[in-house]
Amino acid sequence: MKLNNLFSSNMVFAHGKPIRFFGEGKGKIEISLAGQTKTTESNGGGWILEFPAMDCGGPYCIKTVTDEYVRVLENVYIGEVYLFSGQSNMEFKMRESNTPNEEYTASEMLRLFSADTVLGSDRFTASDGWQICSDDNIADWSALGYLVSKELCKSKGIAIGAIACYQGASVIESWVPRDSFSKIGIDIPIAEKHIDHTYKDFYAWNCGPVMYERFLSTLMPFSLNGVVWYQGESDTTVSEALVYEHELAELIRIWRKGFMDENLEFTVIQIADFDQRDDDGWHTVQKAQAEIQTNVRNVKTVISRDLCESDQIHPPTKTKLAKRIAKSIIE
Repeated sequence: MKLNNLFSSNMVFAHGKPIRFFGEGKGKIEISLAGQTKTTESNGGGWILEFPAMDCGGPYCIKTVTDEYVRVLENVYIGEVYLFSGQSNMEFKMRESNTPNEEYTASEMLRLFSADTVLGSDRFTASDGWQICSDDNIADWSALGYLVSKELCKSKGIAIGAIACYQGASVIESWVPRDSFSKIGIDIPIAEKHIDHTYKDFYAWNCGPVMYERFLSTLMPFSLNGVVWYQGESDTTVSEALVYEHELAELIRIWRKGFMDENLEFTVIQIADFDQRDDDGWHTVQKAQAEIQTNVRNVKTVISRDLCESDQIHPPTKTKLAKRIAKSIIE
């Protein structure tokens, strides 16, 4: 019986949400947390074991016992957990930003879990487990992942867990199961799609539902307090833009089902202005992202265009945007 890589020392669980453990294998597993012990058996394949929601607190120890091993997870907190997902502006690292050095602040209460990436470009992998924010690793955090988490931690005074799952130049189709959009009547000819769909250097993750099947689904059904989604630059032809809101609404529905939380909150970051793509497709995606909060429940849109540079597709200024995202989440 094997636990998913999400479960390691230094991890954070979402307060007010069911605490779910899951993994794969055949046999029996016993898990103890905060004076409660639960067991489950599996005949093979996936298994889930659920504890009731808890209030913020910690540190806790979690003991797991199987026929093969006894394992103790230490320094575990109950706080808030956010999934940071999307494409390159979410992947954009602190070291790539223009964030002043004085804003690089290590904290025992900030924890990072990095899902694997197609290219293996992140410093940490899923097998490394949860990492405490330190002077040694801040530069390798997603800039928005770190800066938003820091703001939330400062405001709430609780542990914040950031789960990073992103891929630069990923198209929205890669983030949902195969044929998800055709099932709701969306079938855009490949000739009418953005070049990122077929560009050879991006084929490894845009050739099908790669990001969903290989990476995102491995996190399900871990409980989250929210999702921060920053994607859309790779879906900005006019044909794609006209259906982007419908695609994003379907993605949200699918993810909520996968994370077993029909009310899971989504914060959608509107793509910034970009001088080289000042066209109808780009502006229509921005409009779709602005309007989805009025058409899908528990969704908030955060505008970035007035805070970010427009002369490059990866604006290096992330601090002001992070503060706005955190404020939106808190409100």
